[in-house]
Amino acid sequence: MKCRICDNDQENSSYYPQERMFDLRERFEYLRCGVCGLLQIAQIPDDLARFYGDGYYSLQKLREKKLSPLAAQLRTYRTRFYLGEKTMIGRLLAQFGRIPQHFAWLTPFNLTLKSSILDVGCGTGGVLLKLRREGFSDLLGLDPFLPTSLEYASGVTILAEPIEAVKRSFDLIMLHHSLEHMPDQHGIMQALRARLNPHGGVLLRLPVAESYAHRRYGIHWMAWDAPRHLYLHTVRSLHYLAKLHGFEIFDIRYDARPENLLGCEYYQRDIAHKDWPETQSGGKRSLFSPETLHAMRQLTQRLNATLDGDTACFYLRVQ
Repeated sequence: MKCRICDNDQENSSYYPQERMFDLRERFEYLRCGVCGLLQIAQIPDDLARFYGDGYYSLQKLREKKLSPLAAQLRTYRTRFYLGEKTMIGRLLAQFGRIPQHFAWLTPFNLTLKSSILDVGCGTGGVLLKLRREGFSDLLGLDPFLPTSLEYASGVTILAEPIEAVKRSFDLIMLHHSLEHMPDQHGIMQALRARLNPHGGVLLRLPVAESYAHRRYGIHWMAWDAPRHLYLHTVRSLHYLAKLHGFEIFDIRYDARPENLLGCEYYQRDIAHKDWPETQSGGKRSLFSPETLHAMRQLTQRLNATLDGDTACFYLRVQ
């Protein structure tokens, strides 16, 4: 079978991870490319929607948080500071609390509060709602697995449509853990290129194969997420895909979380995601000791620092 990314013949190696999120226990064959390292599902299920049930995390209903006019204005000052407008009031506001995670995603791009941003595969739009609270105004989300489109009071719109339904262009297009779910990897890259403004950029956040967690846990690596993750890219395969469609990857930032390792440990013990104490209602305690959880946090920090975390942000621009 050919690799769907670099068109080379697959190595004679197969892997059979199980569906573990909803404990369906179905096994799916994945093949590894001997050239670019891509892991791809051998046969894409005809009924993919069946694996995105009511319990799927990104499709849960969200309640939009309201800000007072003063709080909204102060957040706007802070956002402008993080985007490069070094005002005194912005500097003072930035000193309070930790930097919100989304600013780490956005700073490599030359954005303003008026920049147009598209989030593809955004679920019910959690990331976009955060950006709206920080002062961004031109925001649109897409997720074809939603039962219906959403319109939030703040003006954020989420369309239950594929990217082909969008006819305008954007300064930034984001795919937060959605590229790996898409059957046509080349088609989506072409669609991104066609909807990107001349000096715009693309942000891809996704699992990284050949990372420590993948090597350590094998088929118990949580990021298999079979069969929803149709493709698990390596750094090599993503560089190949980007270059083939006229993009270059100009930066990579590893952002694995301790929960990634925690999930691997549960899967290694044959405990489905729905049965983790952390995911059950009632706030049950973890099966792992505070010392073990602390060690996972420390290990995750080291892995990200040494470019071996199992998720990363890839920053793309047109060559």
